[in-house]
Amino acid sequence: MSSEVPGPAPLIDALEELDMVGEQILFGIRHHSPACARAVVAAAEELCPRQVAVELPADLAHLVPWLWHADTRAPVAVAAATTAGEGATAAGLYPFADFSPELAIIRWAGRNGIPVHCIDLPVGSRHRIPAAEDVPGTGHSRVAAFPEFLSQESWDRQIEARSIGATWRQVRRAGLSVGLAARRAGYGIDVLTRAREEYMSGALAGIKGRTLVVVGAFHCGGLQVVSEVDSPVPVEAVVTSLVRYSFDQLDSRSGYASGIRDPRWQQGVLLARTPEDVERLVTEVLTDLARTCRSGGEPIGTGEVVEARRFAVDLARLRGLPAPGRREVVEAVTSVFAQGSVLGRGRMVALAMQQVLVGDVIGELPDDAPVPVLEAHVRKEMARLALPAAEGDESVSVRVEPFKRGRNLERHLLLARLAAVGVAYEIGRTGGSTRGLENRSYTVTIRFESRTAAGLGLLAPRGVTLAQAVATELSARLARQAEDPDPQVVLELISSAAATFSAGVLSDALGLFESGVLTRLSFEAAVSATEALTGIAGGREPAAQLFDAAVLADCDRLAGELGAVIIREIEGVAGSEDPAHARLLGQVTGLQERHPVGLVQALRRVRTSGSPLMQGAAYAVSAAGGTVDIEAAGVFLGSWIDQHSESDSRRRLQRRLVGYLCASRGAWCDDPALDGVIERVEALSDASFVDALPPLRGAFDQVPAAERERFLDRLAGRLGHIDALLTVPPETLAANARSDQAAHERLVALGLADISFTPATRWRLILGAEPERLGTVGRRMARTLDELYGEARNDPTGEADGRVRGADGSHDKLGVREWSQEITALFGEDHLQEIFGEAAERGRTDVVTTLTPESIHPNIETLTTVLSLVGGLPEARLRQLRPLVARIVRELSDQLASQLRPVLTGATARRPTLRRTGRMNLPGTIRRNLRHVVEHDGRPQIVPVHPVYDAAQRRESPWHIIVLVDVSGSMEASTVYAALTAAILAGVSTFRVSFITFNSGIVDLSEHATDPLKLLLEIRIGGGTNIAGAVTYAATLVTVPARTALIVISDFEEGGSVGELLAGIRRLADSGVHLIGCAALNDTGQAAFNVGISRAVADAGMRVASLSPMQLARWVGEVLT
Repeated sequence: MSSEVPGPAPLIDALEELDMVGEQILFGIRHHSPACARAVVAAAEELCPRQVAVELPADLAHLVPWLWHADTRAPVAVAAATTAGEGATAAGLYPFADFSPELAIIRWAGRNGIPVHCIDLPVGSRHRIPAAEDVPGTGHSRVAAFPEFLSQESWDRQIEARSIGATWRQVRRAGLSVGLAARRAGYGIDVLTRAREEYMSGALAGIKGRTLVVVGAFHCGGLQVVSEVDSPVPVEAVVTSLVRYSFDQLDSRSGYASGIRDPRWQQGVLLARTPEDVERLVTEVLTDLARTCRSGGEPIGTGEVVEARRFAVDLARLRGLPAPGRREVVEAVTSVFAQGSVLGRGRMVALAMQQVLVGDVIGELPDDAPVPVLEAHVRKEMARLALPAAEGDESVSVRVEPFKRGRNLERHLLLARLAAVGVAYEIGRTGGSTRGLENRSYTVTIRFESRTAAGLGLLAPRGVTLAQAVATELSARLARQAEDPDPQVVLELISSAAATFSAGVLSDALGLFESGVLTRLSFEAAVSATEALTGIAGGREPAAQLFDAAVLADCDRLAGELGAVIIREIEGVAGSEDPAHARLLGQVTGLQERHPVGLVQALRRVRTSGSPLMQGAAYAVSAAGGTVDIEAAGVFLGSWIDQHSESDSRRRLQRRLVGYLCASRGAWCDDPALDGVIERVEALSDASFVDALPPLRGAFDQVPAAERERFLDRLAGRLGHIDALLTVPPETLAANARSDQAAHERLVALGLADISFTPATRWRLILGAEPERLGTVGRRMARTLDELYGEARNDPTGEADGRVRGADGSHDKLGVREWSQEITALFGEDHLQEIFGEAAERGRTDVVTTLTPESIHPNIETLTTVLSLVGGLPEARLRQLRPLVARIVRELSDQLASQLRPVLTGATARRPTLRRTGRMNLPGTIRRNLRHVVEHDGRPQIVPVHPVYDAAQRRESPWHIIVLVDVSGSMEASTVYAALTAAILAGVSTFRVSFITFNSGIVDLSEHATDPLKLLLEIRIGGGTNIAGAVTYAATLVTVPARTALIVISDFEEGGSVGELLAGIRRLADSGVHLIGCAALNDTGQAAFNVGISRAVADAGMRVASLSPMQLARWVGEVLT
């Protein structure tokens, strides 16, 4: 196979041969081309053919009269598909615009009473053609090479831009030359293309008389003169429909493979006859572009329009073109409007270009045109499957077992396809899982409503069958992701394509996933993607049984590659406090076989240096994978129970247990490692148990009621029994005895010294189970804890039998004052703030307003909880909170300042001096006194005869520190520390601090940078994440790059353009700005962040780390000195 294009001489000879094929005159076109649309009509006017043949499937000929109907307004489309079933079907969508040569010649033929022959292979025969990959040396190589010759850019340069003022013969010859060059380049022809050309050749053989043949330029070289028509091709019945279309759908970026860029521009070029007409079109388009840019905030006016027009016209002259083409206009806009930038301003201009040049034209059909058949076809399918198919039908509940194939699978596909395109049909569904395993069948309640019909009506332009409409819609969504794919959207499209058996879309989505998404996935997305792909490859997705083995193999291969991504991203969630991350970590156990070393090492790092939550989760995964000894694990888990004496240790106990239980994914109920926890709970003294009860109840509250009930069944043989043969070291017994004595004194003070908690009572209190079997004090404790943990929770499996429930259901909710008194009486005053803090996090705003500045211990957790409520409180209650917030902020600021100011004292500008200032310059002193060296105890020592000091340098320009703070929901604690740290930095005389918050938008709070209280009250947590936009804004604040430091505090879960983010960071780094990215800013230096994107950011020039405020201050001090 040669990749060289044949030279001019052979092409000229071949063109002469193509001039006539029998009595047929070949006119090679591109399917949407203003030049060809004008030229083909001019050719018909001159040649006066007796008949016209067009490249349109033969079984769509009955719709041709509607295309030339006087009331048909383009764009419109012809949709066709074979009847749907389980297996493969054939489908086609054939859009037409005024600048489509086929529509132009059909209209001319209709006006002049000339017969039109549709000569392409029928849609109903195409699914009988074997796949291209079944024939060696064909298919993919041709597909890869074809766009190089007939892509829009190539066609624009060689045909469109030169067509103004050209004759139809020149346009025809140029089109034939491009198509023939592509064909004769030596690339193979796939099976379907060959079959189509053979059919077209046979159809032309049956047409007698002078005929104008309008087909794709590529196919002209494949049409042969045949003496007789081959045997008829078997044709399956198809459903067809003529539907309205739009310029937006016609644009190639919509997912339509044969689409054309910028339909509005093409429409204007079609109407132009002279170069002056095109120049007027250029002026009109540039004016509209400027207007659109101004509405978006870009100051583009008349001067830029005039300059861009001159630029485009001059470019055309330099290139020897009669008038500017689309390429010249795009280059002029990029140079003048966007000033050469492809990001920032360039991105805004690109969006305006897409809006203006695409246009918003929608086609119209004649009043008496056939009604689009999609809705009728879907209703027919519903009726065939015994499902509601009309508005008057009653709702029904249907049991669907899709793995049985047949009607069950067809019902499942119908429901999945309707859901994928948002057509309302289902009312409810039950299925869920059983003991953690997903059920293979479900019961669905469905009803056909007026909104169902409305939804189907909106889908009409997408196809004539539901399968075709879904594939077209999903393809359009996928096309919108091509330039800057969103991992979540691409993953959703993979799942939707698999669920709806859209094989082509699935293959395209997998390709985009591998090329543009795989390397930047977060931990959550990577685990979800692995689950989805293994579900398809492993047959857990019902429709997977219909896919080819090659598609399933691709899914399995990508799932294997995702293992390395997951292991990389485990580092990013090691510091997380989100139980969802613990649950996801529990899903990585299956990677043990493919990545034994990497997974074990990653889990070991999390167990030793992760947050308490993720430590517990990592231990659960390690135990499930057999990499830790079960007996040792039981002892280790039991040791967590002893950590309940202080507030911080109780929080660690709760978070570790939450992590372990969530990561176990239901298996903890029968986990032998939990024996250690059971034994330690039973062995605790009553006073210690009271102290540990709130965090234990909080931990088990995170798991479903059904799992707790199964654990209660496991305990049934143990309740009431305490193992007296525990092996405990003597020193531990002594420490426990001292703790017991202190706890007994505390119980006496609480009036609970005579209470004895049996093992059965303890576990009922911990699990929130069987409150009717508790004693008086036990019921009081249960009721008190139920105020926080007793909310009714969803039971996804439907297995819970009601033993786990809130208190006994006979009491109303406690008021805040009464609840406060009960907590203090039963658990002690030191538990009050912990329980109220967690209640506030769960939405109990009333508990916060009862706290007073004097009654609380200032900490970050309390402050973040209070601040999270600020936006949802009325002003009257907000006034009550301000003193509370002010005191916490003041004390935390003082604590932090006492740590940071010594570090920052060296960061101010200074110069060496011999005058005593109290700040010695040690390096300068050593250098100046190297000649004053004496021996002392056999070692040389320097005597500082002439000490050197540092003096502040006041005239030097200040450093500009720009702090960008991500205020999306996952960054609460870091936001608080950022505000406190920024205020301290702003207090340094030689620093100028800009404080900018961002989520999907940007808010500049620099005016409040010196006041952390105002900063924190102005910040609103939540929203998306657009780091690229924030970095672009920060760049506008830079005046002296060498004396500017940019601090980005974010988890790097970028929701905007990653490419734009990396480009912005590279520009700042190259200009000399000092850059650091904080994946977290908190007292632990732990974070949950996207490792893949953070590494890419580091490669672009920004150091990235999880830092404490002290570490950040040290970095500032080092960089700025």
